[in-house]
Amino acid sequence: MADNTADSPSYRKALIESLQKERGTKAIVYVTSHRKGASAQIAGSAVDVFVDHLDDILDDIGPNGRISLILQTRGGETPAAWRLVNLIRMFCDELEVITPHECMSAGTLIALGADRIVMTKQATLGPIDPSIQHPLSPQIPKATGALRCPVSVESVNS
Repeated sequence: MADNTADSPSYRKALIESLQKERGTKAIVYVTSHRKGASAQIAGSAVDVFVDHLDDILDDIGPNGRISLILQTRGGETPAAWRLVNLIRMFCDELEVITPHECMSAGTLIALGADRIVMTKQATLGPIDPSIQHPLSPQIPKATGALRCPVSVESVNS
């Protein structure tokens, strides 16, 4: 029997399919986490994942379709946000960003690059606090390799 709880993948898939049908769109979900031990940010490494995913759905939407990016994030790298918006726009004529809860910093920049922003009553945008990553950025402690922390532009100015 199918699991219809809100935490189940089949339930989420059914919701996304329903949204796509109702809005006449193809949806992409991009969620980053801020949970301790499982945090993630918008990053340049997501671009290749988006390229592969967009190539997979291109046959379904055709060259003139609409893409709805469902975005939940506290932000991330500013250049990655710019690259993601430009990439997605190459695959559609119309881009909308749907934010159910929070869409901060680099996420707000992505939303501002859309034709339409759709928000729930409790959703928020901003503030925009660009982050940069540089060879002189602080190294992430106990990380394998030379992983560096993104640093907000405000911190650099300080």
